[in-house]
Amino acid sequence: ANHTAPDNMNILRTTARPAALAAAALMLCAVSAHANLLVNGSFEDTNGAALQGWGGYTYSSGMAGWTVDGGSVDITRNGTVWGPAADGNHALDINGWDSGAISQSFATTAGQAYTVSFAYSRNPAGAADPATAKVSAGGVLVGISAANDGSYGSSYNMVWKPATFNFVATGSTATLALASTSGSAGGVFFDSVAVTAVPEPGTWALMFAGLAAVGSLARRRRALG
Repeated sequence: ANHTAPDNMNILRTTARPAALAAAALMLCAVSAHANLLVNGSFEDTNGAALQGWGGYTYSSGMAGWTVDGGSVDITRNGTVWGPAADGNHALDINGWDSGAISQSFATTAGQAYTVSFAYSRNPAGAADPATAKVSAGGVLVGISAANDGSYGSSYNMVWKPATFNFVATGSTATLALASTSGSAGGVFFDSVAVTAVPEPGTWALMFAGLAAVGSLARRRRALG
């Protein structure tokens, strides 16, 4: 009888597929853990609002994904004095015609840690000095102060700064709130607001193990190629 030597490449391909799929699944889990739990966190959805004469949108009630809890807020656009946005084409001025406040609730798991991240700046056209606001979620409150010191850019050339903080959920929902603490018609700007779950150490270990497995398989294929 004829005996044919095993096709090492076919064996490798057969065994590689489950490992590669497992690694891909692990990486998808890690990406999912970093998915933004907020809706309209970059304020790109203007929800059919009418464009105002000053060049943007003013909300004193519902806004896509958010509840306006007090006063009014403005959504500004690129190509105006209030640009560029930190992300996309729009940004939020927490002070509309007066001091504003907005919030959004999202699903959480009790005991899970979450990261709140956002970019902030100040209205280059007449904000208080300093423009101040507060951000709160899960029992943690962070104060924001943006002085008129040149570090936030100027008209048509806004500069943004990043900020983050963590909280641990105590129930099945939590609420993120942004609120002005200064009383002018121009205040702190927010953009790219996100809440993401903090991956457990075991999740990271599994992801790195999957990546290592994929790398090892790729090296073996090159060696046998």
